[in-house]
Amino acid sequence: MAVLGVDIAPGGLFAYAVFENEEVVERGVGDVHRLAQLFKKYKIETLAVDNLGELFQYGKPVVRLLGKLPYVVNVVEVTREAEGYVKMEELVGRYFGVEKGHLDPLETAAYLAMLARRGVGAPVKLFEEETIILIHRRISTTPGGMSRNRYMRNVTHRIKAIASKIEARLKEARLDYDLFLKEESGEVTSAKFVVYANREVVRRYVKPMRSIDIAVAIFSAPARGGKAPARERFLIVGVDPGVVTGIAVMTLDGEVLDTVARRGFSRGDVLRYVSQWGVPVLVATDVAEAPDFVRRLATMCGAAVYTPGRDLASEEKAQILEKIRWRAVTSHERDALVAAYRAYQEYRPKFEKLEKEFGSILKFDQLEYAKALVVRGYSIAQAVSEALKRREEREVRVVYVTVEKPCAARDESLATRLKALEYENMQLQKELEELRREYAQLRRAFDDAKWRDAKYRELQSRIEALSALVAEKEREVELLKKTFVEVLASYGSRYRLLHVSEVVDCRGGEAVGTICRNIDSVDDAVARGTIGVPLRQVAKLQLGDFYVVDLDMVRQLTELVKQRLEKREVVDIRKIVEQYRRGLV
Repeated sequence: MAVLGVDIAPGGLFAYAVFENEEVVERGVGDVHRLAQLFKKYKIETLAVDNLGELFQYGKPVVRLLGKLPYVVNVVEVTREAEGYVKMEELVGRYFGVEKGHLDPLETAAYLAMLARRGVGAPVKLFEEETIILIHRRISTTPGGMSRNRYMRNVTHRIKAIASKIEARLKEARLDYDLFLKEESGEVTSAKFVVYANREVVRRYVKPMRSIDIAVAIFSAPARGGKAPARERFLIVGVDPGVVTGIAVMTLDGEVLDTVARRGFSRGDVLRYVSQWGVPVLVATDVAEAPDFVRRLATMCGAAVYTPGRDLASEEKAQILEKIRWRAVTSHERDALVAAYRAYQEYRPKFEKLEKEFGSILKFDQLEYAKALVVRGYSIAQAVSEALKRREEREVRVVYVTVEKPCAARDESLATRLKALEYENMQLQKELEELRREYAQLRRAFDDAKWRDAKYRELQSRIEALSALVAEKEREVELLKKTFVEVLASYGSRYRLLHVSEVVDCRGGEAVGTICRNIDSVDDAVARGTIGVPLRQVAKLQLGDFYVVDLDMVRQLTELVKQRLEKREVVDIRKIVEQYRRGLV
């Protein structure tokens, strides 16, 4: 594992030493381009420095270089220990037994690398867990020239097309991001993605690119730590997102702490900015449909989202601003402040009820915590109960109890807790009754829906059966139409009309070609000994009291019946003769 030690040298240069395989393999003085070559040559995994503040002040090119590398480098501040900072000369004497009054930059770089390899020092955060993807033009478009407008349109189109592809890849990888477009005279000149992921992860899906006119750069966002608040405080944050994002910070008591508006303000920037006052528990906007930026910001910090029932009108905003009496410089700050104040007004009755009923019981920080829980959806009783538990967890008390004198402090604490629990029980009973009523309503609605569903299925089955019947009848109608056309075409030669009175019941001995209604087949005719033919087989269709008879079929069936009868007679005579002979024998 290669370790690079770097120290600031005169003339804007850097002294460096590469420590690998338990020896210094290369050292020297160079600029940031030389350091870039070293990272590429040795695949440096750890960078050792003696003072991080000095690196940010004089070594910004090195910080930018680290932010653009295709992999993440661990940065170690060698002089930092748990108790504080130690001089390099003291560390060199402690670990190497070398007494030095003063180390020059080259010596410092070498010892930094060796000490970091031994695990001396503390790892430092050089970058946020955010990666910047910047799409920008590479050629200046100063005013002048007939082709400038056409070129700007082409650049705009190219930037938007590349941004769309990158956005699709980030969505496919499910990486969280913010997108900012910079415009000049109505044309897009750059696009910036702030991706909330490590640079190595982002580079798996998006690669840097350089063409004649457009470049895509990928680098880590330098660490920007916000000031720690003096005490824990819960906040309402009003947000007006856009190219210029407005922020308003307000306490749960309605006190305005600050307003600001900045271009390209990412969600990470917003949270770092707000963290100097406290923890946001409510993120508010002035429109009925919360923008995507607001919802994602609330998700990042675990806060609730407030939206008014409708978009706020300009007159209403002016009245609110007059009531607040806070000097907001830009329209974005004003909109954010109005959103925060409307959110405060929404929860103000609950806050006042909480203060009125439990202000004498809860301390200030407990009251703040209870308000934050109410914003997050707790009932007042639940919030108070949780706040009291928090006090018991945090407080360490020693109570001396004697037989003669009871512990008044303990009794007071128990009485307070009992009062809170009784109040909570009362509220829970109300909620239980409400839930029971809601359950009964839902049960009735479910039964109604089930009945409607059964009726629907019954009607659906009936519709399907009727549809099948209609389809069958339509097929029959089509068949009858074809038959009718055939009969009309051949009437007189093959077909004729036969009245029902001309159809008889055949019992035997009928004339040739008699139409019989009481037989269904040739076998029936032969069995009855008649030369008649079955009506069912010769009638093409029935029209009222008339049948349309197929004469060709009558002739065919008559011949068939005759043949079958003659064959039967021959068989019968032979049978008689055989019986007679057997009798003689």
